[in-house]
Amino acid sequence: MIAKFKIDMVITQSPEVTWKAYIDAQNMMQWTRYLEKVEVIEGTFGEVGAIAHLHYLEKGRSYILEDKLLSYEEGRKILSQVTGQGMIIEVETIFNSHQDGTNVSITWKGTSNSLMTRFILKLMQRKIAKQAEAEFALFKILVEAHGVKFPTKSSIIS
Repeated sequence: MIAKFKIDMVITQSPEVTWKAYIDAQNMMQWTRYLEKVEVIEGTFGEVGAIAHLHYLEKGRSYILEDKLLSYEEGRKILSQVTGQGMIIEVETIFNSHQDGTNVSITWKGTSNSLMTRFILKLMQRKIAKQAEAEFALFKILVEAHGVKFPTKSSIIS
């Protein structure tokens, strides 16, 4: 049993700008809900096999997910495996040139070794997809308004 969804969005920025904005860890914390810190713990960012810890704080509860880079094609594609909280998630993001800027396609697939967690993931698939769509819509707004470098959450709120 696999939970999965796909998001396609056209962003009115060049593929180069969209790519650079997307791979910036500081930017990621501005558009990813609950993400507090990205910490590379093994390898080098952009290098296949690199591992980062994604530190989240959600409703007063902190947790860490591990993000391992499985494939990286500069300016074109990222494939990573995110694990933690009993989940095994693959996220593939593809960037293509589009007449209006950049088409970004994200494919999310989640499973678990635990039957119960697989069942919960399947049940929550729609909610997870809606949150991912909302986060990515915010990414689109930020990259279209600010280009490569996003303002911090505190300056967005102010």
